[in-house]
Amino acid sequence: MEETKAREGMLTGKKRWIMIIGVLLISVTSQAASYGQNLVLPGKLESFGLNSYYSIYATMGGLGMMIALPLAGVLGGRFGVKRMTIIGLVSQFAIRFALMFAPNMALFTLLWAVMGLASGLYMSAPYTIMATLIQPEERSKFYGYIATASAIGTLVGPGLTGAVIDAIGADAGLIVYGIFAIIPLVSLTILYPNQKNSLYAGKKFDFVGLLFLVVFVCCTVLWLCMYGTFFPVLSVPGILMPAAAAAALAGLILYEAKVDNPSVPIAMFKRKRFRATFCIQFLLVAYSTCIIQYAVRYVTLHMGGTSLMSSTVTYPQTIVQAVLGLFVGVLIGKHFKKRFRILALSELAIYLAALLLLSTLQPTSSMIVIYAATAIGGISQALSQSLHAAFFQSELQPAEIGKAQGMFQFASTGGGSIFGAVAAAFVNHGANYNQIFLVGAAFVGAALVIALFTFRFSKEEIEEAERAIAKH
Repeated sequence: MEETKAREGMLTGKKRWIMIIGVLLISVTSQAASYGQNLVLPGKLESFGLNSYYSIYATMGGLGMMIALPLAGVLGGRFGVKRMTIIGLVSQFAIRFALMFAPNMALFTLLWAVMGLASGLYMSAPYTIMATLIQPEERSKFYGYIATASAIGTLVGPGLTGAVIDAIGADAGLIVYGIFAIIPLVSLTILYPNQKNSLYAGKKFDFVGLLFLVVFVCCTVLWLCMYGTFFPVLSVPGILMPAAAAAALAGLILYEAKVDNPSVPIAMFKRKRFRATFCIQFLLVAYSTCIIQYAVRYVTLHMGGTSLMSSTVTYPQTIVQAVLGLFVGVLIGKHFKKRFRILALSELAIYLAALLLLSTLQPTSSMIVIYAATAIGGISQALSQSLHAAFFQSELQPAEIGKAQGMFQFASTGGGSIFGAVAAAFVNHGANYNQIFLVGAAFVGAALVIALFTFRFSKEEIEEAERAIAKH
């Protein structure tokens, strides 16, 4: 119903294309905010004397997103995707503005963690909204455009943020990304209808499921970040926190399976393609985490580079991603089922090669080594953003896309937060950044193994799709 309504009336012709541009700029905003904040963080931590806790704070930023993303589809269905996207965009900016004036460590820490809640409310919106603006057969093409928009965000965001930090200071770097959110806010407010899912009408919100999710996420991430540094493994918090996380996860699975309006739509895992893609996405974001947390940091900490120089780490990746994103969707669109497997496996193999190359870095290494690694990583970024969502959506009904997309983004953020916490634990126990890149390679290697057995369409599906193409 949402898909039909979105194409009727005002969302046609020029207005439809204006909305599509607004959707693409949501991706730019999200990536500019995410990549830029890792450049801001060192300066803010230095002002509070917290430099040694960089890994913990870098991971903490994903806590709120891990909580918000599984809820995003449910909240969008209950209150409307338009409304939740606007709330996310506005509240994220307000929180980051407040961070500029945080007077002490406690308030800064609280705001930094809460910031992720806001960004999680709109992070999956581009794919959800785009699915209501285009025909199903066009999705891989337009998702390729989203990949290009994301690349622009990761290109312009860090560069702009780094320049502003060097010229003005870390505080200004917190909010400069907001210029990209203006058109999305205006287009959403004026053009896009706020449609709600009738399935949620008259039903109470699932606060119990939300509580289980919060306990699981917080205990898991904080334990991974803090054990061995703030408390030993064999201590009261060292034992209670993982025990509470395990109990909350068990409670979440058992409880959410029985309620008809779950906060966390775990029923999506009954879909085999979604289940496989979720697991693979959870693992492969180790690459992105290595880039935005450790490759960027390697430049300033070990190579003596400036904030502006470290911001250029992602440039080759994003340029390649932006260019390929314009063509990948078009290339595979008509033959998606036939070409999906080889492209998806190639994507994961390229991620693995990029991380192995980063593991060879030395303080005397040329920036060309980092640029080469992120350039080939950009190939995989363009492929994954064009392929993964279109693959698992092939077995979903339109009404399920919003919920599935929120859970899929949870895999990205959750995987990034968990890997970030694991990496922080390794660093706290004496591992160097080269070893962190190897740990990331192990995560991506595991994703490649899973994909070998799951990333495929049946022979009958491929033949049926090719016959349909031949008829037209």
